[in-house]
Amino acid sequence: MGMRLDRAGLLRQVTALIAPRAGWWQGLCDPTETARTCRSRLCLSMTRWLAGLPALGSVLYVPAVTHGLPRGRPLPGLLVEAIELAPLLHTRSLACASAITPDGPREWMECRDAGERVLARLYLLPDTDYLAWDAMQAGAEAGVVVTAAAAPAWQPAAARLLRFRLRKCAGLYLLGADAVATSSTLGRELAARIVRDGAMPR
Repeated sequence: MGMRLDRAGLLRQVTALIAPRAGWWQGLCDPTETARTCRSRLCLSMTRWLAGLPALGSVLYVPAVTHGLPRGRPLPGLLVEAIELAPLLHTRSLACASAITPDGPREWMECRDAGERVLARLYLLPDTDYLAWDAMQAGAEAGVVVTAAAAPAWQPAAARLLRFRLRKCAGLYLLGADAVATSSTLGRELAARIVRDGAMPR
């Protein structure tokens, strides 16, 4: 008589074996709830965040579908090179998030406007610089568990593998990004799964 696969039990065992790279989310997620996402507000100034973006290397950039104008004025002294980066101009707060999905753990940052509406997400990939990612998230506040039903409204508009760059020009900061021409197979596969899932979980 064959044994029935206990998927929930297997997920709990795998989750217990995963050693978090950064301690900010340890103990915040219930491994029995695969639809649950852990979010923590990032205690990070916009200046430090912008300066840290190029150090991340390759990330999956997913802007949201926006209905109406973002709340709050654009960040002063900052311009973007491409319209697809415009949501970042209105970022007023940041959150780091993680979830255990059927494909394994995922991590991302949420960029929110003055009304806490999600403008874009930046997803951690195998090709991302993990040290730079952890350095950004080192200032996270105590985490808050948010279920899918209570999560901020979110509808992805597009997804691109990018590397950010920031330079100063005539007293202003200019934020640009280059498409990633080459990436690891694992990175491409994870990015494809995130896109396939509609940038899930919510």
